Amino acid sequence: MNKTIIININGIVFHIEEDAYEVLKSYMTEVKRHFAYSADSDEIITDIENRLAEMFNERLAAPNKQVIVLQDVEEVIGVMGSVNDFDYPMEEGGSTSNTTSTEKRLLRDPDDKHIAGVCSGLGYYLDIEAKWIRIIMVILAFTTGTTVILYAILWIVVPEARSRQEKMAMKGEPINLQSFKKNFETDGDSFNRNERMGSHSRTGDSIGSAISSIVNFIGRIVKIVVKTLGLFIAIAGSMALIGLIGALIFGIGFFKDGEAYNFILNTVSPRYQSEVIFSAFVLLSIPLIALISFAIRVIFNYRLISKTGAFAMLILWLTGFGMAVYYGSKIASEFKVDAAIEQEVPITKQGTYHLKLNRSRSLSRQDSLSLNLNQNFKGQIISDDDEGFDDNLDVDINIENSDSSTPILVKQYKARGKNLEAALKNAQSIAYTWIEQDSTLTFDKHFKINNQIPFRAQELNLIVKIPLGTRLLIDREVAQHIRNVNVWDCQTKEDDWSSPLDVIMTEGGLKCSKDLNKDNDQQDSTQVVH
Repeated sequence: MNKTIIININGIVFHIEEDAYEVLKSYMTEVKRHFAYSADSDEIITDIENRLAEMFNERLAAPNKQVIVLQDVEEVIGVMGSVNDFDYPMEEGGSTSNTTSTEKRLLRDPDDKHIAGVCSGLGYYLDIEAKWIRIIMVILAFTTGTTVILYAILWIVVPEARSRQEKMAMKGEPINLQSFKKNFETDGDSFNRNERMGSHSRTGDSIGSAISSIVNFIGRIVKIVVKTLGLFIAIAGSMALIGLIGALIFGIGFFKDGEAYNFILNTVSPRYQSEVIFSAFVLLSIPLIALISFAIRVIFNYRLISKTGAFAMLILWLTGFGMAVYYGSKIASEFKVDAAIEQEVPITKQGTYHLKLNRSRSLSRQDSLSLNLNQNFKGQIISDDDEGFDDNLDVDINIENSDSSTPILVKQYKARGKNLEAALKNAQSIAYTWIEQDSTLTFDKHFKINNQIPFRAQELNLIVKIPLGTRLLIDREVAQHIRNVNVWDCQTKEDDWSSPLDVIMTEGGLKCSKDLNKDNDQQDSTQVVH
């Protein structure tokens, strides 16, 4: 058991163990002896005791703690500092190397105020001179008028820094012995200087002072704008870099699964896909990293990348640039020559044809092998919901008058290559399916390209040649792919997609059946009149 003593520190009663009391008593004796010859020694001692009482109360706030022990006293003395600390030079901010700054508090400054000290308190809290806060307040008062309300709210809500301890917390200074002494000395020097200078301090060059103030104000505003812009660039650059890394992983996954035609780089040959991805990633990521590094240096004045690292990044970027130029020229050279192949397929002669669009795809043997489907799925179809297709692989349909009495379907395969042989090979890589069943002609919406062949401007044009007098019922989905004639004028109801468009081949091309019927009716009426 330890003996407990009751002490009174500035009107606050504490229970303290005897050994802790002896240490505290010795400490206060040294402090009083040190400040004994100061002009405001009583005020200094009172502020120090107030700070000690506050720190002891913080420790007694812990659960089941009612007595100040030796460890508490030693910790408090360590924070406050000892008299021996005055033998060492003070660092900027008024503290020795073994002390830490106090977190700033937003308080009103009673010593530097024009109304209530709000602007001065904000200046200390934001680390900006009070005059700039006042200038901003005045400008906002004349432009928006909200400053008066804001100032009044802060006047009511923000307390005033009355004690020296609160003033030190307002400035973010460490609350210890050296800070107490420094504040008293600073106040005394300021008072004596003001007494000596009096009104003479205001007799300087007012014009130069005004210009200097304006220049400093503009400089601070520019600094704030630059730091804000740097923060925006750092955030946007980081998000772009993360997105670029995600796109890299996404793209590699598509190429690996043989789905190059779903990806934006479908023109890249499988032989050098990895090299192109690497060069594209390097070309985009390194400038982003450099931009983020520059923004961080502007904001925090911290160099994120050393000179050696920057030089290595430059070499890497130049390597990626060289690879991009090399493979870009290779890809461009493979679009040099055009080639086309035509195939004519006879169509059974009918008086009327119904043109439909196939909304599904049959499973070929290649599909079955790539999807690893077993016999249970034999003869199944894949629903086509437009997902997984490239818009470049759409089929174009033209309807023309046939030179003979036999209808035919002409398939025109087109592609590009570095030479005629390569262009023809690329054109032959096109696969397309259409179905003729009685009088119904069903066309696939897309054509396919062999997965081993990259996109080389492959095109498929279908030319349906029909004799004069042949009637066509064209579904509206098919009409979207017809390029040489406008059959939409033949629609009866714009919102009825279930009704096909009814047209007839004439000597002048396709005509709407309803228009031909009207012309026939008018001719019949004319003959009756005559």
